[in-house]
Order: sequence, then C-alpha cells, then structure tokens
Amino acid sequence: MYANQASREMHVFDSSGSPAVDIEALADHGRELLGGTEVLCHEDFIGYCLGKCEPPDVEQVGNELAEMLAGARVTDPTARTRTGKQPQPVVDYERRMQEREPPRPVGVLYDAFELCLAYNGLLSRAGIDAGALVLVITDQLFGTFEEDDSRYHARVIIFGTPCIVSTTGLVEAPARPRSQYIGRQLGFDQSPTMDDASGRWLLPNDPRTTEVLKGYLAQAIFYYVTGEPFCEERGCRLFNAHWQEELLFSQLGSEREFCEYHRLAAHTLKGVGNA
Repeated sequence: MYANQASREMHVFDSSGSPAVDIEALADHGRELLGGTEVLCHEDFIGYCLGKCEPPDVEQVGNELAEMLAGARVTDPTARTRTGKQPQPVVDYERRMQEREPPRPVGVLYDAFELCLAYNGLLSRAGIDAGALVLVITDQLFGTFEEDDSRYHARVIIFGTPCIVSTTGLVEAPARPRSQYIGRQLGFDQSPTMDDASGRWLLPNDPRTTEVLKGYLAQAIFYYVTGEPFCEERGCRLFNAHWQEELLFSQLGSEREFCEYHRLAAHTLKGVGNA
C-alpha cells in the first residue's frame, strides 16, 4: 500500500520569515501524524544548506544555485520555454538574496518544478538523508504551466524532493470570491482587512496561517508515503482547494480533520512511523 516506508526522519524548514508561521507547532503535527518519526526543525533552507558546505565550496555552490534560480524565473506567464544564458544582473541579485535573512522580497514567479530541482541540488550538500521527507516553507511565489489555457498559475505546494509550500501562494493562489474581482474591475477599493477576510480568505501574515499549513504538511506526508496527497472530499484536509473559501473550510471549518478513508490511513501512518 505504501510507496515509501524507509525513512524515520523528517525535516521542516522555515524560509518564510513570517511571524504567523510556528515551525515548532508544524513539527509537532508531523510527529503526531507519523508516530516514531524524528521531525527536525530548521530555519532558512538555503542558509542551512550553504552553512553545511565546506568553506572552499560555498562560493561555487552559491553561484550555481543563483544560476538555477535565475533560470527558474517566469518572465512571461504565457510562455513555458525559457532558453539561453540568464542576464548577469539577475544572477547577481539571486546570489545576494541567498545572503539575506527571510523574509526575502517577493514579486518574482518561479517555475515550481525548476525551483524544486534547484533546492534538490542543495540537499546532498546539507548531509540530509536521501530518504528523508523534507518540507520547505518559503515566502517565494511559484507556479506551474497549465496546457488548458497555456499560462502559468500560482500554486501553494509543489510535491517533490523537497516538497515546497509558499506562504505567498496561500494568499495569492486560491481564488477569492468573484465579487472581489468584479469590484476591482469596476474601480472600487478592494483593499482587504482582517474583518473582511474572516472566514473568506487569507491575508499576509494571517494568524490562521500555521493551522492552515498543517493541512499542507499532511498532504506532503501522504504524498511521500502513499504517492497520493489529495482527497476529493471537501471537508478533508487533503482536499485540493482552488478557492479561498474551500481552503478555509477544508483546513479550519470542517468538523473533522480527515475524511473516514484518510482518517484510517492516518492511523496506519503512525504504524509506519513506528515500524
């Protein structure tokens, strides 16, 4: 039934720089879902990995990462292919951002799979077990190219090695109520407040962020162990929400954490962690 039972280790990195992210609470939730699995908390992913490099290698690894991040940038949301050498000022910018403590400036959209590939190259440098589950929480925005409408769409999570969750994506990727977009088109002031957003959508540094992230951590765990991170039932934390109201209901508003099928599966996961 389970695709990956080998590792007893999970790493959770906080590269978001958000005061609304409680990394210890997320680690505790991981321990609860995977009983017996060692869950380790770390601060910034890039800083941690570069810090594990031998001094002679740091500059080279940092430069290679900067090249990959520059190449992962989406400059045209309607174009999937990006070729050629990246402009040196862009590469230099990415190199400088590595030395900056989170939160880092947002405003750039990265290709999710290329971002995952760039981060994957750092894992072996950090001495993290190749079979470990790694979750990186970042403030950077990433997306995937969809063939249906031939354009990039922002995403909250990308599954891979590592799995990456975007706190900016939590706010920007799931759509808000249609009335918000209609109001903007008509020129009305649509600047949201916490009162407006209560029960309807998330805001930057929203106090509900950590609780919502627990659901995405659960999705990463199910992806890692079973190969299937999502559920079709709206009241399950594994529901793949496309609207803000769906996200808040599945993560905060439902009477139960998981549907019956995934509740039983979660119970089995604890046995996997203890095996």
